Amino acid sequence: MRVGNHLAVVCLLFGLGVAAFVSGSLEQRIGNLFCVGLIPAVGFYAGGHILGQLLMFGVELCDMIMARCFRYAVRLVNHLLSWAGTHVSMRSQRN
Repeated sequence: MRVGNHLAVVCLLFGLGVAAFVSGSLEQRIGNLFCVGLIPAVGFYAGGHILGQLLMFGVELCDMIMARCFRYAVRLVNHLLSWAGTHVSMRSQRN
């Protein structure tokens, strides 16, 4: 389970506790349940889901960037080695 799910359950339980133990009319208790329990629970659940999806997207994006950088680094090293090889062979031919 994700943290957002745990926080949603805690909010629901807290809202139920407030609705059950705080004195007031039925309408006030239902209002407390919604304001203290249900609305924050939905927010935590949705926020956790959205942040989880963004995190997965970020991981995939970083993997793609790392792969492209590695490919570029390999091409750069190959180019530098071929450039150095041609200059070394030209100097050895002059001597």
